[in-house]
Amino acid sequence: MPLFGKNVKAQVAEKAEKVAEKAAEVKEEIKEEATEVKAKIQSNDAAIKAKIEANLAAAKAKAEEAEAKVEAKVEAAVEELKPSYVLNVDGVWGPLTTRTTQHILGVTEDGILGPITTKAIQTKVGATADGEWGPLTTKAMQTFLGVTVDGIKGPETVKAWQTWCNNQL
Repeated sequence: MPLFGKNVKAQVAEKAEKVAEKAAEVKEEIKEEATEVKAKIQSNDAAIKAKIEANLAAAKAKAEEAEAKVEAKVEAAVEELKPSYVLNVDGVWGPLTTRTTQHILGVTEDGILGPITTKAIQTKVGATADGEWGPLTTKAMQTFLGVTVDGIKGPETVKAWQTWCNNQL
């Protein structure tokens, strides 16, 4: 006969069954909550990742813009420092005409019309490259420039050479 009206074993079994059912319900609720939390984390991860990528893209764009500005300033500074090779077409052969000629012909730019520069000019105009300027060099230059060929390196020949030099720059 049961001590408390029902068999204690049956009561314990019944309670155990109810506890098991409740445990299963709680377990299911926990699974659902875990799934929801995972989804929130994943969506937050995606949102955070998207924000990070957007910030990185903006930072990269700003860096590229800054780099372009720096490059432009450097180029402007370099241009300021470059010597001017543009000649005043005045018919006078001076150091600037020589230096511009040297620049164009790829020889040392010292402004001195010496044998190296003379040979480079002679080679360019089709004269014998002996490094000594004479009437044959002048005639070859005049022929090259398409001006009157008289062998005299006068203002008209020099103006034509200065114009040719400016056109090469």
